[in-house]
Amino acid sequence: MIELIIAKFSPDKLRWLLTPAIIFFILLIFTAAGLIIFDQIYKNKIYPNIFIGNLNMSGLTAEQAKAWLNREIDKISQRGLIFSYKENQTTIAPIVASADADLAIEIIHFNADRTMEAALSYGRGDNFFINLENKLSLLAGKKQLPLNIAVNQTEVEKILKDKFAKTFQPAQDATLVMEKTPDGAYEFSVTNEKLGKAMDYQAAVSQMLNNLSRLDNQAIKLSTITEYPKILAKDCLNIESKAKTLLAAAPLTLSYGDNKWLINQDQLAGLLTLKPNNSAVDKVAVGLNKIKINAYLLEKIAPQIDRAPLEAKFEITSGKVSEFQNGQDGLALDTEATLNKIENEITTSSQIELVVNVLPALTRAGNINDFGIKEIIGLGTSNFAGSPVNRRHNIKVGAEAVNGTLIKPGEEFSLLKTLGDVASSTGYLPELVIKDGKTIPEYGGGLCQIGTTVFRATLSSGLPVTLRRNHSYRVVYYEPAGTDATIYNPWPDFRFINDTPAYILIQAKFSGDNLSFEFWGTKDGRMVEQTKPTIYNIVKPEPAKIIETLDLKPGVKKCTEKAHNGADAYFDYKVTYPDGQVKEKKFSSHYVPWQEVCLLGVEKLSSPPDTATSTPPSAAN
Repeated sequence: MIELIIAKFSPDKLRWLLTPAIIFFILLIFTAAGLIIFDQIYKNKIYPNIFIGNLNMSGLTAEQAKAWLNREIDKISQRGLIFSYKENQTTIAPIVASADADLAIEIIHFNADRTMEAALSYGRGDNFFINLENKLSLLAGKKQLPLNIAVNQTEVEKILKDKFAKTFQPAQDATLVMEKTPDGAYEFSVTNEKLGKAMDYQAAVSQMLNNLSRLDNQAIKLSTITEYPKILAKDCLNIESKAKTLLAAAPLTLSYGDNKWLINQDQLAGLLTLKPNNSAVDKVAVGLNKIKINAYLLEKIAPQIDRAPLEAKFEITSGKVSEFQNGQDGLALDTEATLNKIENEITTSSQIELVVNVLPALTRAGNINDFGIKEIIGLGTSNFAGSPVNRRHNIKVGAEAVNGTLIKPGEEFSLLKTLGDVASSTGYLPELVIKDGKTIPEYGGGLCQIGTTVFRATLSSGLPVTLRRNHSYRVVYYEPAGTDATIYNPWPDFRFINDTPAYILIQAKFSGDNLSFEFWGTKDGRMVEQTKPTIYNIVKPEPAKIIETLDLKPGVKKCTEKAHNGADAYFDYKVTYPDGQVKEKKFSSHYVPWQEVCLLGVEKLSSPPDTATSTPPSAAN
């Protein structure tokens, strides 16, 4: 049978069938060989035709590409991002700088490391066919990868709103007007609504992100949108009757325990406002003004109720753990729930109980002997020599807030949460910061000394760091470069996890100008190895920037920001666990070169304040 089948094919037909198969296998071999050679040429290098913006990363190692990318990022950081509307413009700096690095805020974070990881891993995934497709596409044309960016959108919008507040007019709802007659009665009427014109903030931020992802620093032209009112005068039916029904509830008593707060008729009348109603027939109701009632609750009542939870604090005395502060639950007035309760009950009850939440203390004494705290497992130290008086004071207050903190096994430690509110009410002193030509106090100077020292103690203990950000630029207090950690409320934070089997107790120590944090617990045999930081790519800053101001006498010059060289730094870190498991990590840091900024007193500004380019806030000397 087989012989019959073969006999049907002549030698020419067999040759015709075999030729394509041979060609296919030859092409397959050449393709495989080509891919092997291709991979060998670009071993540990970025494949050809991969671009970040207009930067061609072809053939570069991750470190070479990151250095080049960081140079371009630094230019954007120092020049800022220009937003304009008609003849008005303002500049937003990605880093809001300060003479005290602790007060420097990073509004826009460029993640060069993650960008380079994406560039280097392109075409090197787990799927062979996807990798092949990606490599062939690179031979056909360029691949544009975005720059990885994180933006504090709330802060960006706030700056834009502040700068262009006079340019735009928001829509106005129909409003409730109240008049008190000579006989003490109230009369109510309604004003007409108005259309508004607002900046399209979402479009502005979206354009900014799109530009920055391509390293494009061109000015962003703001656009406007028409705002429509939500409450129309024509829909306001029986408003006077509705308002008087609510007003009849006065005097209204708010209570919590034995405490009572009285809202009389005049006060209640001032809290009334028009609100959209879900009814298709009766579209507008009279209710309480959320902004005003919140302000009343926060200013008049909350200070008498709110109490932060007090965590139990411990110390080592004669080698033993003892408690020096009892844990205590906190209280917090729930303003939103209270507002809803008042609106629901105001027409049926003249006395309303406030909604107060209990904030449980996370740490309590328990059985101290079971905590397993018996030895120092890690130590971190930093030096703050040369710090001004207020900074020294804040370091002491911050260290006291952290001292005695107990961390449970498996718990993630948050430094911002541990420090709590940073304000005059908690003992902190301000630094003077210049914003838009005005000198204002700002709190937080010195607290990065706490962050850096805790970071170093965490490394020494071999604990896994879950969140750490280096400072925007190099600061003498935190040398050697690369071993620092910045914090700023509400972000960035410094966090780590206690992955030891015992509790960890943090103890603060001062010795002259040195701050130390000791981590007490139980050693589990893990070994820590840490190299000294490698500092490279040192870049000089641009020439000094001179900013005109009317706050200084003409001709008087006052420098508010010092010049800092830019640099990159890294150190290798390895933890070997008792079971033989090894965890390695490279801690990389990039520091932006920062130019000196000086204020120069003038009799008249070269450009009007409304059209002048704004500058990053600066700490006053």
